[in-house]
Amino acid sequence: MTEHMKMIAIVYHKNAGENFLKAVCAFKNRLEKITGAQITLGDDSTVADAPYVICVGETGDPLTQDAKEMLSAEEKENVCAIKFSGNKLAVLGKSEAFTTRAMKYFAVNFDSIYAEKEADSLLFEVSSDTFIFNENLVELEIGEPSTVYATEEKRSANQYPKAVLLQNQPEEENNGTIIATLNSSEWFYHILESRDDGESWTELAQVYDTVNTGVRGGRMPCLFELPADLGRFKRGTIILAGTSSAHNDMPEKTAIVIYYSEDVGKTWKAHMSIDFARGHIDGDGVWEPFLIYEEKTKRLYCFYSDDSDPEHDQKLVYKYTTDFKNWIGADGKTGSDADPCEAVACDDPKLRPGMISIAKMGNGEYIMTYEMVGLKMNPTYAKRTKRLDNWGDVSDYGTLVQSTDGVIFGSSPWCAWSPVGGECGTLIVVGKHRTDKPEDKTAPDMFVSFDYGETYIGIDNPIDYTITSENRCGYSPGLFFSSDGKTLYYVNNPNYGPGNEYIAFRRIEIIE
Repeated sequence: MTEHMKMIAIVYHKNAGENFLKAVCAFKNRLEKITGAQITLGDDSTVADAPYVICVGETGDPLTQDAKEMLSAEEKENVCAIKFSGNKLAVLGKSEAFTTRAMKYFAVNFDSIYAEKEADSLLFEVSSDTFIFNENLVELEIGEPSTVYATEEKRSANQYPKAVLLQNQPEEENNGTIIATLNSSEWFYHILESRDDGESWTELAQVYDTVNTGVRGGRMPCLFELPADLGRFKRGTIILAGTSSAHNDMPEKTAIVIYYSEDVGKTWKAHMSIDFARGHIDGDGVWEPFLIYEEKTKRLYCFYSDDSDPEHDQKLVYKYTTDFKNWIGADGKTGSDADPCEAVACDDPKLRPGMISIAKMGNGEYIMTYEMVGLKMNPTYAKRTKRLDNWGDVSDYGTLVQSTDGVIFGSSPWCAWSPVGGECGTLIVVGKHRTDKPEDKTAPDMFVSFDYGETYIGIDNPIDYTITSENRCGYSPGLFFSSDGKTLYYVNNPNYGPGNEYIAFRRIEIIE
C-alpha cells in the first residue's frame, strides 16, 4: 500500500438511501481492516479532504460520471465499474444494490486490483441473485434448484426432507456425496444420492422397519454420518433415525427406530428401537428424532418429541449412546423402556414443544430450535447450552426467534451454523411460515444471524412455496453446511404442482 493511502475519504451522494449508507459504513470498516488507513466518510456536498478519495454510487464527481458512461454501454444490469484517476477512484453499479455489491467486490479483491491494475477502468459482473447483508458485507448467493424426489400424483405425506453431506468416508471419492431421504406416502424411506453437488439425484435404496411388529417405518427421518468410531461402527457409517407408527385405527405403539448403512447408502439395516410409546399416528407417540454427536464426551445423542407422558401434552427428550448399542436415559438407565431425559417440558401441560434441531456454534454453545404448538401460530423458540445433557430449567422456553423488524415464524424449524460470515459466523434458522401472515409466500421464513442468534435478519425463502390449509408445504425442511462452511445445502417441499409433489434442493454460497 502506498503512503498516500494512509488517509482515505469515502464520498457518497448526499441523498443516498439508509440501506446504502449502512453498506458504505460496512465498506469503510472492511477497508480499514484491509489497509490500516484512517478513513473518513462524507457526502458529495462537501469537498473531500484526504490524499486518497473513493467515490461510491451516484456522486456528483466527474469521475463518477465517467464510470456511469461506461455502464450505459452495458446491457446487463449486474455489470459494475471501477474508474481510476490519479489518487481518486469511483465505484459504481446501475443501482444502489449493485453498487453495494461492487463495493464488496472491491474490498474482497483489493490487493489483486492494485497489483494487476493495467488500465484506468475495470468492468466486472456481480451476482444478480444474491441476498446481501450490509452490516458486514456478507452475501448469500442462491444457486439453481433441482428436484430430489417427485411423484406423479399428489401425496400429502411427501415432506420432512433431510440430507447429509458425506465427509468422513474411508474412500475419498465418496466424500462430497449427498444422501437424502423424506417422509413419503409409502411406509418406507426412499434413499436418494447426488454425486454432483445436488444437480441430479438417483434413488439408491428403500429402508424398512424390520425390528418391530404392529408398526411400519417411513416417517419423520433424520440422517447423520458418524464423525468417529462408535462401538463396532466405524467413522463414516450413515445413520437414519425415524418414527415407526401404526398403520390402522387401533391404538398401537410408536417407536424411534435406528437404521444404518456401511456402504455409502446402498444397503441398510434396521438396528434397534431406542424408545416406544403407546398410541397411533393421531395419538400418543414418540416423534421427530434428531441426531447429534458431542466430541468432548464421545456421545451420540438422539433428541425427539414425546407425548406419552400424561403430565405433558408433549415434551422434548433425549437419550444418548457411547457404543451405538446401549441408549442411556434418565437416571442412567438403558433400554427402550427406560425413561428419556428431559430438555423442554413446559409447566402448562397443554403446550407441545416439538420439531427439535440443534447446531453447535463457534462460541462453544449448542443452540436448540423448536416449535411451540399451543401458542398462536406455533412460534419458534431457541435454547442454548454448553453441554447437550444439561438444558437448565426444562420449563424455560428459551428465547423467541424473531427478526429485527419484528417478524416471527413458526412451525417445524431447522437450524445450522457456519464459521464463515464474520467474527461470529453465520447461523441460519428456517421455519414453515411467519406467524402474522402465513398465507404470504414472500414473507421472510429464513432467518440469518451474525451474532450467535442474538438478532436475526429475515429473507425470503430460497425455495419458494405457498402455505394453504390443504397441504403441508415447507414442513420440516433440512439444512446443512459443507465442511469448510462456505456452502449451505437446503432441502424443502415447495408448492404442490398439478398432479405432482416433489422435494426441492438448493445450494447457497456464503461470500465474505
